[in-house]
Amino acid sequence: MRGPVKIVATVGPSSSSASILAQMLSLGVDVARINASHGSVEQWNSMLESLMRAEEAVGKRVGVAVDLEGPRVRTGNSEPVKLEKGDLVTLGFMEGDVPVDARQFFETIDEGDIVLLDDGKISLQVESVEGFRIKARVLEGGVLGPRKGVVVRGKEPDLPPLSAKDRRALEFFADKGVSHVYVSFARSAEHVEKVRTVVRRLGLRQARIFAKIEGPSGVSRIGEIAEASDGVIIARGDLGMHYSLEELPEIQELIVWEARKRYKTVVLATEFLSSMIEKPVPTRSEVVDIYQAVLQTADALMLTGETAIGKYPVKSVQWMAKISSRAYKKLATSPPERPRPTSTPYKLALGLVELAESLDSPLVVYSKTGRFAERLASFRPLKTFYVGVPSREVERIVRHLWGAEPIVVGDYPYEAGLAKTYEKLRSENIIHSDETVVEAAWSSERGIYIIRVRNLEF
Repeated sequence: MRGPVKIVATVGPSSSSASILAQMLSLGVDVARINASHGSVEQWNSMLESLMRAEEAVGKRVGVAVDLEGPRVRTGNSEPVKLEKGDLVTLGFMEGDVPVDARQFFETIDEGDIVLLDDGKISLQVESVEGFRIKARVLEGGVLGPRKGVVVRGKEPDLPPLSAKDRRALEFFADKGVSHVYVSFARSAEHVEKVRTVVRRLGLRQARIFAKIEGPSGVSRIGEIAEASDGVIIARGDLGMHYSLEELPEIQELIVWEARKRYKTVVLATEFLSSMIEKPVPTRSEVVDIYQAVLQTADALMLTGETAIGKYPVKSVQWMAKISSRAYKKLATSPPERPRPTSTPYKLALGLVELAESLDSPLVVYSKTGRFAERLASFRPLKTFYVGVPSREVERIVRHLWGAEPIVVGDYPYEAGLAKTYEKLRSENIIHSDETVVEAAWSSERGIYIIRVRNLEF
């Protein structure tokens, strides 16, 4: 058994064929991520078509997440630029040795600031600032490709939460069955709510909104951002541009717990298997990183470049699943810490998880929107729990959750939906007729929660 932690894989040039995606899904991918920072409408559509064919081939539907570009500053060069260590270079608004595409970038910068380009591969130190032009000394050089990210360490320009490209992407994905929208560079609860408003206005009413924590504002306001979101994503690559590397483990731990105590989905992202972009086997440190991430009880781990542009997308998923499975064996012997709820719905969810575990029984529920499943997942059940859902849309949402296995049974009143779920699990031999099973659903007709234990023997 792979365990309850889910795998998010980015679809890109290396994984855009239906045959490759089918292999990735069969090995354990639960959510397909499309990075809207890259590609065109035609390419996104082709990815979705390949994903649908892969799902049919494997007989499994997965979550579909669109990751917005967000308020990111990029270089404006159309050709590669070579920057040598020690060079004095000019950065200007769409001009100079390194053109920059945002005026706000120059409003935040001061002499002495460190500018990081292309995920920190190239670094500069600012020596002078004159309006929309700055002079900077190259500290670490390299070849700067077109449209690379630009970050000022410890600072964030005041950019709008959605770019024009983001809006075009959301308009395209509005009728494409997207289950999750990832909000890049989330800086506040207001930022998240603005994106949610646009998403809802476009018709994505059930899609979950996940805030990506990528800078100082996101870290300092993690409480309010988690409250406003359906989940948080810890984007360790961008965080590493603002903080020293030795600070990142503590920041990761802080964000995980701040989200978990608010019962929100948690995703860890970036550089889990980055060596596998070029090599077929991970490094020892990458294996340890994944193992520890599972023990830290994130709902999901995300593969980015490994599956988008890497040489070994299938092997990357295979290794992620293999390591997660090993870590789960450890986790099962040492249950994770759980938040202690104060509200009745969460007390009920925790009670159900603990009841099923105390009986060593499968937990079966019916959830029309996926919210009940989210509450259960927030308490990190150690065994897979089964969630009857009314539609493919809700199935894709639930697929992202720790330990949750969605089963499409149709739209019924809750009590009938629960019965249909149990019948389908029985007919597919997932559970057996003599097995003790814990069941739960809300009965709107009776105004009560139904909690039932089948086949309990004394």
